[in-house]
Amino acid sequence: MAIENALRKIGSQLGQRIFPRVKNGGFVTPSELTVPSTLGEEKHHERQRRSATKPRKGPPGGERTAGRSWSPRQATPFVCTSVQVRYEGELDAIHRAYPGTKVWEQADGLWLLTESSLLPGLQKAAIFLVGISYERNIVRAWGFWRYSLGGLTWIGSRHTNFPDGSICALHPTDGTWNFGDPIVELLDLYTLWALRHLYLEVFGRWPGQQAVLHPYERILELKEDEYCGCGRSYKLYGECCREKDFLRNRVADAVNFIIEFAGGLREPPDAVVRSVRGQSEPPAVNDLLK
Repeated sequence: MAIENALRKIGSQLGQRIFPRVKNGGFVTPSELTVPSTLGEEKHHERQRRSATKPRKGPPGGERTAGRSWSPRQATPFVCTSVQVRYEGELDAIHRAYPGTKVWEQADGLWLLTESSLLPGLQKAAIFLVGISYERNIVRAWGFWRYSLGGLTWIGSRHTNFPDGSICALHPTDGTWNFGDPIVELLDLYTLWALRHLYLEVFGRWPGQQAVLHPYERILELKEDEYCGCGRSYKLYGECCREKDFLRNRVADAVNFIIEFAGGLREPPDAVVRSVRGQSEPPAVNDLLK
């Protein structure tokens, strides 16, 4: 009951664009704020095209706000070696925020395997395998549920990318997080993404704003009482685009979505699943982050 009550409160706040706090260990707690924040939306199927920005210090005490869109910051040019030095220099902070993190340093990038507990008493945890490519200036991650009695399942399929099932936890152009920003901030966003999936599992709806731009995908995935993913309003789907989506040529939309937009089914690569299951080093980062 305590878990359900905490989830309900966090989901209600997300619906008001009030973002929760993330504590060390990936524990999520409701916010004490009552004023909505500028939204950092999730957007489907976009590869993360990043720009470099200066790192920003979070609030003290091992507690951070997840999901905010921060004020625009001046981009600063960098070369791959400077990002490598920056991110390898953040490993201590990552270990403090997410104890037990496993790290694999490679010539062209970095792999992290982290765990988020989400809520006290929850009988499963969210596991994230995060690949960082210095050469390509991209980050890609996959989420899994690890159960207390054993077993591992992929977290999806909603709000994951086609076709590799990687996490889609933020809009790639809204400034919520940019390549070169602190990795802990990104892990906090992944933690909140997993918390939203937990809410979906318990209450049957996605909490808060989302971006689902293709009309056929909205038909497939959105509930009437979820926020519409069109990006043009803060209305619920049933009050916004649902009627228009159903009046469209759904056969043509389905063909366009499946063949041209999605390009296949969503599922994590076998190499990712093996690495998470065996707690072992993944392949070369640039082999998976294409």
